[in-house]
Amino acid sequence: MAFNIMPVSAKNIIFYSLQLRARVLFCKLLQSFAKPVPMLPLCLLLIVDFSNHAWASSVDQSVAVFSTYPSEDLLEACIEQRETYNLEPDFVSDNTLCQEDAISPENFIKELSETGKFNNLLPYAEGNDYELLIANVGAAPNVHKQNAKQFAEFTLQWRGIEIDSSAFDSGIETSNSNVIEKQSTENVVRLLVSRWLEHVKHKQIFTSEFLFAALEASNYNLALKVPDAVGEFTKLDTQLYSDPFSGAITRYIHSNFEDALVDVTVYPFLAQLSSDESELLPQELESDFKKASATAELQHLILSQVSPASPYTVNDKLSGWRLGLSANSETSPTIFATTYVFRQQDKIVKVSTTFPPDFSDTIVNQLIVKVEVPQESEMMKKVRTLLLEGQR
Repeated sequence: MAFNIMPVSAKNIIFYSLQLRARVLFCKLLQSFAKPVPMLPLCLLLIVDFSNHAWASSVDQSVAVFSTYPSEDLLEACIEQRETYNLEPDFVSDNTLCQEDAISPENFIKELSETGKFNNLLPYAEGNDYELLIANVGAAPNVHKQNAKQFAEFTLQWRGIEIDSSAFDSGIETSNSNVIEKQSTENVVRLLVSRWLEHVKHKQIFTSEFLFAALEASNYNLALKVPDAVGEFTKLDTQLYSDPFSGAITRYIHSNFEDALVDVTVYPFLAQLSSDESELLPQELESDFKKASATAELQHLILSQVSPASPYTVNDKLSGWRLGLSANSETSPTIFATTYVFRQQDKIVKVSTTFPPDFSDTIVNQLIVKVEVPQESEMMKKVRTLLLEGQR
């Protein structure tokens, strides 16, 4: 039983041009792309989940599934089987040999769901980051009895941008017996889906590392430099966010106090490199403060500014902005969060602590001078070009 993988690249396989969709999407970055989350690591905001994002037993991300048109490469591969397998003249019709959706798309969706690999598979659902487009061509039912293969193409997009496409042929013979045909179809779909899942696992397609590389985002694993320790804090781990525009986060923990945390988040800012730091950095803190206020209100906490957002100087060569917050209620002790933002190249470096400015200033001053960020990525070069064109 033959079963082959056939690499292809999808070409205009959805109802409108991927290139046009990408351009429109990138030009609306400020509205449609998620801003980096505030990294005040307290219960009044968000505790970052330091878990392994590599492929394990299932895909945690929500994945929408759609049926789509086959690419030219997929159709050509299907048609070529006439000569490869010496199909007889009465089987020469391309329409019957390579019929679009020869297998119902519902069969693929059903099989994907039954694999148990997806925690949230969403057929035909709009508005999800990940979209899986499936095209299939093959012999029309009850027409080609022998040697006619089924072909399927799986194209994965992230916010409308293609990040992976691969195609497979089944190598399964079809039959015009109703019972055998049903079993054959099920086997074909099962084999095609399982082969794609093997490809996903091998390439670790649903990991942040794969996504960052596919979009040509910064390689934080190689280019981000942070110290292994600062004062009595030691580095726990550095992880990528699931969103390239949110960058990477490094957490530091204290040997004696488990609630004492320092987080360093590095991400690109969505503005031109010529942007004024005196406007850029306060905007980052203002966004954090608004989100902190909303969360504190939901948790019935009283939020106060211990140190309102203001310029902060580390030394004569390095400066940024700082915001100190506290939150309390009648039934809970006061909790603190201090956030510092700096600019390096085209990145924001955000340092957040779970203690007041009087205690965190010294730690931050020691830490920030040892942080080195990646250079501007190809992704952000394209984004800034499109943003600039959109302003004209």
